[in-house]
Amino acid sequence: MRIQATETRVGVLREGAASDSGRVSTATYTITVSEHRDGLLITHEEVRVERAGDFPADLPTIARVNEVVADNLEYWMRLPNIVVTDEGEFLRVEDPEGFRFKVESSIRPVASAMAAGDPEILALLDDMLGAVVSAETIAALAADRWSSLVEKWADTEWEVGAVYGAEMEAPDPLASGRRIPYEINAGVIEKRSCESPAGSRTCAVFVMVTRPTAAAVSEVARLLADSLGAQLLSTAGRDPATPPADGGTPVIFEQLELESRVELLADPVSLLPLLLEERQMRRGSGIGLGEPFSFSTEEVVRTEFRYAAGS
Repeated sequence: MRIQATETRVGVLREGAASDSGRVSTATYTITVSEHRDGLLITHEEVRVERAGDFPADLPTIARVNEVVADNLEYWMRLPNIVVTDEGEFLRVEDPEGFRFKVESSIRPVASAMAAGDPEILALLDDMLGAVVSAETIAALAADRWSSLVEKWADTEWEVGAVYGAEMEAPDPLASGRRIPYEINAGVIEKRSCESPAGSRTCAVFVMVTRPTAAAVSEVARLLADSLGAQLLSTAGRDPATPPADGGTPVIFEQLELESRVELLADPVSLLPLLLEERQMRRGSGIGLGEPFSFSTEEVVRTEFRYAAGS
């Protein structure tokens, strides 16, 4: 089976009544499903990433390289070849070292050409690729991606309107290597007319919302406040290691929300996907060095799937 996929990533930044949103980049690729001795092999081929628009003329080269690398990694790291069981359970990434070589071979020449031999930028490039393109990160992102598409929906009797809840541990979005507890609520919110490649005329809209537990949010807020506080003190020309004279903390969060929402339109029997939308939301407010602050960011990735005739 061959599936053509198009992903569009949209960055959204809102602050007060103002908003700034738009297409950041688009990726196209081909998914091939074939038999494997352990079940099924899911391969991703012909990956192409296109960034929207030109860079502002005054944007420094180091920022241009950072954006190009980040855009490409955003897609590439979700698309290793994986092995799953016939029932749809994720088993492993197939040849992670080969995938890492493919990612670096795709990104490094473009970024290096933009850097024009600047040693500082080339060192930054090495650091970014070394930190992100690791076997552990590749496996974690691949498992999460497959779970959103298939695994979490398999072998479950879904009833429209019923909500299923659970708790799980997942990587902390702010601290590499840490895991924190999350609350998950999932269900089918509606049935919708469709033309599924499996022959169905009605598809299900699956939705899953994931949030850190209340205790986990408090811990994440503390870590984020420590990190932001150090940055603010450094920017203000003060030693981050020296406690404030009043004994308080540089940053206090009054509110912090982290939420992931997945919406999948798929055949309810075969689980062949037609449309996947993934949203990552971060919102917060507090006091930093005595001044109020707030932020609200959201990133949306939409993936459309098209099936070749006879697949």
